[in-house]
Amino acid sequence: MKWLLYLVVALFLLVAAVFCVGYLLPAQTTIARSITLQAKPEAVFAALADVQHMAEWNRNTVKVEMLPPTDGKETTRQTFKGGMTMTIITAESQPPTHLVRNLGDHSGPFSGSWTYDLSPNDGGTRVVLTEVAGFKNPLFRVMARLFGPTKYIDDHLEDLAKKFGETAKPG
Repeated sequence: MKWLLYLVVALFLLVAAVFCVGYLLPAQTTIARSITLQAKPEAVFAALADVQHMAEWNRNTVKVEMLPPTDGKETTRQTFKGGMTMTIITAESQPPTHLVRNLGDHSGPFSGSWTYDLSPNDGGTRVVLTEVAGFKNPLFRVMARLFGPTKYIDDHLEDLAKKFGETAKPG
């Protein structure tokens, strides 16, 4: 019976430690990663802007549903691996150089945006993807650190390169 008490106390201390670490981590992070593709900026921008077909080339996107516009802006519900869904709003679209997508649900455990900046580079395109993420819950701050803060950005950029028959390691 004593071992059960020790187990409960140990679990409580572990959870408390995780929350303490989470509170010490910043509530908002900004991360930028980039790749260079041989494809022209117009082609790369067209692929990124065609959100309806993103599930065809993005390994983490299972389904994209078009929703009615939010304040006149393209709005989608995206379903990801594991069943998580997010409402995504295209906040800015300036072909072929700039695209911003924001999370539309501000009541969830995190908020954020992805900003794509495309620029010509030696006949191809340099793509810089900047993520601004806010984590209300300290547990999510810890999880983001443990699972790698650039994992989804890197996957997305690698998949974008594959869409054009290229390989790229984000940096």
